[in-house]
Amino acid sequence: MATLTLHDLGGLSLQHGDHDANRIWGGSPRPTQSGSPVTELQTALIKLGTLSFAADAADGAFGSHTEDALRRFQWYVAHLRFRLSLLPGAAPASGTIVPYPVSPAGTPGMCDAVTAALILSWLADNFVTTSPLVRLNVDSLSNIEIGDGFQRLDYPGAKTGEVLVHADFASALGGMMNREASEAGVVLHLNQTFRREGVPPVGAVVPPATRSQHLVGHAVDLNIVDGSTVNTTNLFRSGDQTENANKFIAAVKARGLRWGGDFSTADFVHFDDFLNPNGQDYDNAFFFAQRCFEHQHPMRLAN
Repeated sequence: MATLTLHDLGGLSLQHGDHDANRIWGGSPRPTQSGSPVTELQTALIKLGTLSFAADAADGAFGSHTEDALRRFQWYVAHLRFRLSLLPGAAPASGTIVPYPVSPAGTPGMCDAVTAALILSWLADNFVTTSPLVRLNVDSLSNIEIGDGFQRLDYPGAKTGEVLVHADFASALGGMMNREASEAGVVLHLNQTFRREGVPPVGAVVPPATRSQHLVGHAVDLNIVDGSTVNTTNLFRSGDQTENANKFIAAVKARGLRWGGDFSTADFVHFDDFLNPNGQDYDNAFFFAQRCFEHQHPMRLAN
């Protein structure tokens, strides 16, 4: 009787509905074959950090949780250019973030021989998926400061004067927004960047969105300080904000950022570059940002 393994799938693609105990693989019953390739796949995805269900139990049934986890891994290798290298048995906090090249990952949600080989190569070298967040050193910026009410987060290697944001938002905050603040003659006082799920922000003026841009590191809340004037929410509501504040807002909006003052429920301190909250990019960024923070992964420094 031929035995199927994750190392040797032949021409089969493991897929939704496959079941080790029932000997269903590749979408069809295979009574003349044996093995537990679905269990092996689930165990691998747990180690890679994309599967977490039923207390991380690998049950040999390829259901929606397994399919979602496989899609996450395939999305990761297509979109993120870094991974975490671990020493065997060591905690993630002691790992090293290393560059990662583009790799073919097969059909989303299915595991063929190409996908299996990629997964097995990660496991062999003790690589795992990690966070899309980066550490941005605000102290090095000319016109951005951390505000008095900023909620500091605890993560490996955290330093005073830095904030966590998504890697794709770091250049907007540390580059474009800092330059436009300088051009407008204002200083930005940060109140919030990345936010943990289930942890309500302190002093929020507007109830936080369920699928907030802050939860994926794509947003910042800040006060625009113009000389001795802090352009607070109350100043904006009364229309008494300074002209330099208006100049800054117009400039960053022209560069593609959203301003919360334009929202149906105005949030005058909010700016983001908008990651569609109903798309897979948001879902995956949310998963990796939140999970890897919870598991105390180290964070890269922003470029």
